[in-house]
Amino acid sequence: MTAAVPGESGRTARWYPHLWAGTLLTQAAYNAARMLVSYRVLELGGDGTALGVITALFALLPLVVAVPVGRAVDNGHPAGVLRAGVAATVAALLVLALSTDLVVLAAGNILLGFAQILVTVAGQGFIPLLSDARDIDRRFAGWALATSIGQTAGLPVAGLVTSASSDSGGVSTTAGLLALAVLAALAVPSALLMPVVGAQRARAEQHGAAQSVPSMLATPGMRPAMFSSLVVLTSMDVLAAFLPVLGHQYGFGVLTVTVLLMLRTGSAIVARTFLPALLRVVPRRWMLLAATLCSAAPMALIPVIPNPVVIGVFLVVVGFLWGVGQPLTMSWVVSLVTERSRASALSLRLTGNRLGQVLVPLGAGGIAGVAGAGSVFLVTAALLGLSGGFTWRAVRGTNL
Repeated sequence: MTAAVPGESGRTARWYPHLWAGTLLTQAAYNAARMLVSYRVLELGGDGTALGVITALFALLPLVVAVPVGRAVDNGHPAGVLRAGVAATVAALLVLALSTDLVVLAAGNILLGFAQILVTVAGQGFIPLLSDARDIDRRFAGWALATSIGQTAGLPVAGLVTSASSDSGGVSTTAGLLALAVLAALAVPSALLMPVVGAQRARAEQHGAAQSVPSMLATPGMRPAMFSSLVVLTSMDVLAAFLPVLGHQYGFGVLTVTVLLMLRTGSAIVARTFLPALLRVVPRRWMLLAATLCSAAPMALIPVIPNPVVIGVFLVVVGFLWGVGQPLTMSWVVSLVTERSRASALSLRLTGNRLGQVLVPLGAGGIAGVAGAGSVFLVTAALLGLSGGFTWRAVRGTNL
């Protein structure tokens, strides 16, 4: 498979920059919206339990649709899926901005989760479909880099607009969410410029039979890879959702929390920028192991030391480790299945991620309601350590 096929349009040859730009813009909106939804819950009178439920609802619909969406991408429809996802993103952000109660807010968050799964599956699916095998690691790292830059860029936009539109009476998130809707709308041209692959070309350029979900799950290494990805992603979600609550308890302002979250994503940018160079000197299996095992202690210490500088150091560490881990789990999953099942395998990985995004925030919200927001970070740290153990068992003695 190649990035461009002789005789095809220039638009097809330039697909990766378009994908990169669209990913950056949409991920900026998703990440910043997660923070603003937390403040919106508090603004509308919700508590830690309500926050846990609404955060979990973000991942509810993707649990059902992720694998079918992956099949659609494998069958040659990534462009249509991507365009639908960008449109749904803009619509969801408008619903969130105009919400006046927790029910409407929850509905908007469900739609935003659905939009993200469409954009993410299509974006990841383009890479193995249109790339040479030798370019897959590099392009997944580049895709993840665009995600990190977007997440970092979206936070100051949301934080500054929200701070400017708020007063001493409390935080107002409407203007910030509307700004994110505009930001997501800027991704529409990139989505429209992505090439239409077509089912016939997709089948012609992919080898091997399509695998069923049970077959993929039975592949050695698949379940540890999915669990590693699940734990890292849900840890990011817990951080985005509950750091504002913890910061509120500590007396941190919105801008302080925004800067702290930016440190995490900024560190991930550094990690993903240098990931190709790191892969030349550090075995992939050691980086996969470090992504979870070595991030457990800093995560556990975040609620212990209520100092923004110290917490910032912890977030730089976990951001770097998670920044390395996520693109490597994508390559790991893709390497375990046939070419006809790559987007489906990535979707299965995302289904596992979303399952974690449903269960972990629900559990976290319940724990926060009983034991406080700080306890959520301790439970998440325990999950990171457990995942590190499973990863070690899966990768030791392999050539990963």
